[in-house]
Amino acid sequence: MSNARRHGSTINGTNTTASASTTGANTPAAASLPGTTTPVPPSTTDDATTTLIRNTLVPTSALQRPLDATLPALTSFPDIDKELYAFIALILRQFVQGWYTRIADDDVADRAFVYEVVHVIAHVTRSLEERLRKAELEMLLLDDVPLVLDAHLRDFRLARQKVGTAYASGRSFEEMFHALQPHPAFPPPKHGRDGVEQSPSADDVERKFLAVLSKGVLAVLLPSEDLGSATERTLLRSLLADVVLWKTIDKLSEPFMVHEIISKVIEKSLKDDPSAVIEPEAILSQPAPDSSPKPATMIDSARSFIMSVMSFCSLMQAGVVFLISFARSTPPSTHPFGKPPNPPNSSLLTIALFPTAARLLNLPARQPWLMSTIELLALPLVSLPPGSLIDRLLSHFFHKYIMTSQFACSVLALSRQTLFPNNGPMAEPRIYPSETEKRAILKRVYGNILRVVPMRVRKQVLGDDALQGLEELLSPFENKFANKHLLYFLFDMVIVKVLPELAYKTPEELKMWRLGEDETGVMTM
Repeated sequence: MSNARRHGSTINGTNTTASASTTGANTPAAASLPGTTTPVPPSTTDDATTTLIRNTLVPTSALQRPLDATLPALTSFPDIDKELYAFIALILRQFVQGWYTRIADDDVADRAFVYEVVHVIAHVTRSLEERLRKAELEMLLLDDVPLVLDAHLRDFRLARQKVGTAYASGRSFEEMFHALQPHPAFPPPKHGRDGVEQSPSADDVERKFLAVLSKGVLAVLLPSEDLGSATERTLLRSLLADVVLWKTIDKLSEPFMVHEIISKVIEKSLKDDPSAVIEPEAILSQPAPDSSPKPATMIDSARSFIMSVMSFCSLMQAGVVFLISFARSTPPSTHPFGKPPNPPNSSLLTIALFPTAARLLNLPARQPWLMSTIELLALPLVSLPPGSLIDRLLSHFFHKYIMTSQFACSVLALSRQTLFPNNGPMAEPRIYPSETEKRAILKRVYGNILRVVPMRVRKQVLGDDALQGLEELLSPFENKFANKHLLYFLFDMVIVKVLPELAYKTPEELKMWRLGEDETGVMTM
């Protein structure tokens, strides 16, 4: 592997030297690292995660040195680097060291090889960070991602409604859903009369899709020196496609895993004990707050009158704005997900997050008049000065609470604990749950959701029967096949936003262009 990455190199005209030097990772060549093979024992100043990183990624001659002086910088944030180091250590320990140890038969050479792999990964992560900085993450997370989720919700409920009807003609739910959302990673599912899927090559097609996608990602992000090595490309492609993407998507598409993630996020935000027993029936049986009417005072009457006048004026204003905008409107352009993308610098009030949240709660079907009223009252805010103020507030809260290294670390830590419990092997997170255990997991997520929905608005959000409303809320994620479609569409959308080259060039064309083998020498998009 080339030493160029340690001194910084250029990818598609982007210099990565500055980001690599933020931590001062100056180490000698790993192949010449002498030293003993004694691992570092846990200590009071070295937690389990740091010990894992040291015993897996750090060369034997540098076990006592600080991590930031030994390992290359993965990003511009040391706290995010530590979580990424732990992820990389767990993956390499299970899927690389196992077979390379049998080849090298030497712990020093084994650690030197892992150390070189980490340097290549660091180059990829730094390049990826630079691209993420240039992407419009605010609109990506608040508009593009909800747009894909909205399509999933719509098509899932539509396919479920059609199953068993004359329209389905005996086709299964999976066949109906795939017809609505075809994806190249999945062949059309076929079911026999006994309901058993008769598509043994489905996993092969999915693995081949991930291999091609991983090849394209590496063709864009790998440094030119490493891209020219077929051995490095094959190794990293196998790690990315077969280990990271395949296993992660397969686990996250399990319905019980979705329920557990929701529960963990809520419990972490509420700072609750994960082992505490949560009963949704007990939460629903809690007495409602005192809502007995109180005698109205003159101030209350005046306030009610002023609010009524303001509501009437707002309604009239909304009607005028609606008529003007309707008269000036042009026919909407078609879009694969049913909504045209927002133009740059568009109002955050028009993003897909809000209608997607309403569709998730099934409000358009349960309370259509409420949705129409909200949309009508929101029209003035989009085109009048109050809307710009709300835009600034939404953007401020997004960057204050979401676009932070602390939030990224929380997501990475939660993901690592889900995929590698207690820093253990990435086999099953635990024994595959039985039907009884799945019902217990579902019951727990019901209780956690009820705890975060205020009692005063519970009826408006979940309907008259809260448990039935919760069942409808989580039903779009109850099918693994449909969940995989959702994950792949989300992954495709993020990849195209961050690596737009993949939308115009094949992986082989990108590799040839990067290595100077393209006869044209021009990168067209």
